Amino acid sequence: MARRWILALALIALLANICLAATAGSPDQPPAAFTAPPASPFDDLVAPRPGSGACFTRVYDADHLRKHPKQTTASIAVWLAYDKAFGNPPVLAPSGLGIAIGRRGEVEALFAQGGCNWDEGVNRDVQGRRMIKNFKKTVGISCMMLARPDVFDVSSAEEGGYLILDPGKDKDTLMVYLDTGLAMVKRADRAKQLDVNFGADDRVFMLRRSAAKDCAAVEDAVTTPAPGAPRR
Repeated sequence: MARRWILALALIALLANICLAATAGSPDQPPAAFTAPPASPFDDLVAPRPGSGACFTRVYDADHLRKHPKQTTASIAVWLAYDKAFGNPPVLAPSGLGIAIGRRGEVEALFAQGGCNWDEGVNRDVQGRRMIKNFKKTVGISCMMLARPDVFDVSSAEEGGYLILDPGKDKDTLMVYLDTGLAMVKRADRAKQLDVNFGADDRVFMLRRSAAKDCAAVEDAVTTPAPGAPRR
């Protein structure tokens, strides 16, 4: 129950940031100045300024998958992006996250959307217990996930899970720590929530920085409005 309260509170904050960003001033007139989050190692992965983004990917070849038969993940991509600043004075919202996972034997990728921030008390519930067992540190990038991408006319308040990002050995390396499962969707039907489970071999990944085009499918899946929905 304690863990669900943490995720629920984080989800409320994430949805509030999405709504505030959507009702902020015209994107054609960005604020002259804004308040960024406190400096952290997160800044080495994606610069904390409006419109900044970064892409990290990993594709596993047939030889790797043959040597790791229990790993179902064939590819993974993480897209990080800051929206515009909002409010008066302008404040930069936490970084948005899009993730895509391709699984062996499946044609369509799975997608999920969330929001992330640097967390000095990451991966602990209110009783101090570790939530994602594979992540041993006490600081990192905490990401609260939505049950479905925020691309419809009504935002869902349902939580979709939790994951942790951690800067790697350099600014071009990103570690991804997944929990036992996430709510994800396929691009063809983003309204249909899929409860995706991850086995022991599908929970920790090392990604490398990639060109923006390598995350184009992720960005499209989590930001392009569904037919009839307003652009946020």
